[in-house]
This record gives sequence, structure tokens and C-alpha cells, in this order.
Amino acid sequence: MKQQNLVTKNAMELMPQFESDFAKSKKIEALNSYRSITMPKEKEEDWRYTEIEKLKLETFEPFRPSTRISASILSDYLIEKGIILTDINTALEKYPAALNYYFKNINIDREKFISLCAAHFTNGIFLYVPKNIELDEPIKVNFDFEGKTSIIHNLIIAEANTKIEFIEEYSNKDNGGDQLNACVTEVYANNNSQIKFYHLNDWTKNAYNFTNIIGTAERNASINWISGCFGGKLNRIRIDTIFNGQGSQSNNIGVFLGKGKEHIDFTTNVYHNTTDTTNEILVDGILKDNSSSVYRGLIKIEKAAQKTRSYLENHILKLGDKTLANSIPSLKIDANDVKASHGATVGQINEEHMFYLMARGLSRQEAEKLIVEGFFEPVIEKIPLEELREKIRGLVRQ
Repeated sequence: MKQQNLVTKNAMELMPQFESDFAKSKKIEALNSYRSITMPKEKEEDWRYTEIEKLKLETFEPFRPSTRISASILSDYLIEKGIILTDINTALEKYPAALNYYFKNINIDREKFISLCAAHFTNGIFLYVPKNIELDEPIKVNFDFEGKTSIIHNLIIAEANTKIEFIEEYSNKDNGGDQLNACVTEVYANNNSQIKFYHLNDWTKNAYNFTNIIGTAERNASINWISGCFGGKLNRIRIDTIFNGQGSQSNNIGVFLGKGKEHIDFTTNVYHNTTDTTNEILVDGILKDNSSSVYRGLIKIEKAAQKTRSYLENHILKLGDKTLANSIPSLKIDANDVKASHGATVGQINEEHMFYLMARGLSRQEAEKLIVEGFFEPVIEKIPLEELREKIRGLVRQ
């Protein structure tokens, strides 16, 4: 397929917002879970080093989220081929695939913010790609809100022998008070499909973000994650990859930058459930001013998942003594014929490097900026999409 198969390059259209009857019934069912599940606590393993107790969800009630969602315009040719890109409510009313995959691999009782999305989401996108379709141009979706809350549910399905790139960007407009974004995204890569999934968020200083992304890879399928996290009072992203099919694989590249009093909470979990699966994770972050972060990375290999190859790395650079970084990589292995390892480093900026640059006429601020860009550049270069590389470079330079 050629690029002209998507109408006007970079053209976007606004998604409608309404509530489907199916979504309404499911949200009523989920409401009991939301009300019964307690808020997480920092002492819990999944929330260690994140002071979640300070957040009071009741201050955002009643939830009346409204999010402006704009998405790529599909050509008539792609629509005739069976590709569907629409809002989640329309999908739940019209398309059986949406009903079949909705919360298929997610337990809404797992945590408070997943149950919040299940009970109160108002919008989101649905992308369906039928068998044997390859898209040469990325599909893009922008999520932006300026009210008090944004609660989103997204569903992406790639059928067998497909190839797609998907870009989602999240942002908000500062309204002077605290704002909350909660999102659940389900991604399904069926046999021999290839998904490149790009996530970028850029929040104002009063925003709380809780993003849960769950991907399932079937036989010989691949899901490659590329994510960038910037801003937010508390910016939490969790990416779970479930390897259900033999020969499935995933790469996960993540970058984050904390400044001011921001807190970044970045988690990547992988679950190897069958033989001959491959995973590589690299998450790098920089902390400035009084910012803090925690990275958690779990590799779980079941007994049946022989011949697994799974690795994760995390590197955090601290600029200044007032930053706080934590890294918690872990392995849980029940198989014996595997290759798995993890590594993590947390360090201060090298003063010798600073002295070298300042001795050549740069101010401390200029030298620090150069070191930050140099730290991120090897990771950014691994991102296959030039458009996203440039956006992340721009956010790093701010």
C-alpha cells in the first residue's frame, strides 16, 4: 500500500462523544468494583515510592470528563478494505469485534484506576485492521482536555498478517486547578501481525496521569512500544506485554524527563506464557530540580515458556542533589531453558564532564543541556519514526 491510501497526509478529524447503550450497561456493572476497591498505598509493591495517598479522587467527582480526540482520516480505499477507525462508543454499538475484545485480557478489579476507567470512561478510539493489510503510513490520534477530568478507553485490534504503526499523543490545557487523566488501552496483535505503538504525553504541572496499556501478542506476532513521558504532578504509565503465542516478540523503548516537583512512575511488565518468545526493554530517564521517579520492570517466565529470551535495562541520570530516583527491576522465572537478565543504573551528572565543557566557554546551564541531550540521543536514535524523534528532542530541549 502507498501513502496516498490515507487521505491528505496529516489530516485529522474530530471524534464524536456520546455514550453507547452497551457502554452504559457495562459501566453500571463496573461501578460496584470502582466503589469497593480501595485507593492504592505507597507500601504496596506496585506503588512503592509513589505517594499516591496525597491524591483524593473524590475531589474530581462527579466525573464529567470531556476530551477532544482527533484522528487520522481514512481514505475510501482503506475503508473498503475493512479498516475501522472510530470512537469507542460507536464501535461498541456497531462492531462485533469491539464487543469480543472489550476488556478481554484485563481484570477491572486489578486496581482502582482501571476500575475508574471501566466505570466512568466517556470516550476513546477503536482501531480494527482486518487480515492481510499493511499500512505504510502511521495512524495518529491526539487526546487533549482542558476540563477537570479525562477518562479514556481505547481498543486496537490487528488481525493476522497485518502491519500497522499507531501514534497517540496526550496533552492538557492548564485550567488553574488539579486535573486528572485516566486511560486504559487494549492492544491485540494476532498471528503474524506487527504493531509499532508510539505513546507520547506532555502534561502541565497540575496534571495527574494514570495510563495503563496492555498488549497481547499471539503466534509470531510483534508489538514494539516507543514511549515518552514529560510533565505532570504525578505521571504514571504502565505497559504490560503478554506473550501468548509461540515466536512472539516485543521491544520496549521509553524515555522520561522530570523537572520542578514532578514525579514520574514508569512500569514495564512482561509475561512469557509460551515457548520461544523474545523481549527487550530499555527505559532511560533524567531528573532535574526537585523531581523524582520510580521505574519498575518485571520479567515473568512461566514453566511452559522454555527458550525465552528476555532482557531489561533502566538508566537514570540525576541533575542535582535534590532529585530522587528509584529503580526496581525483577525476574520471576519458572522455566530452566531461558536467557533472562536485567540491569539498572542511577547516577549523578559527571562533574568532570561539566568542567570540561565549561572550560571551553559554555555556561553551566548550556553544559547541562548538552549533557542531557547526549544522554538521551542513543535511545532516541533507536526510535524508527523521525517525526517522533524530533518531537521528543524538542521536549528534552525545553
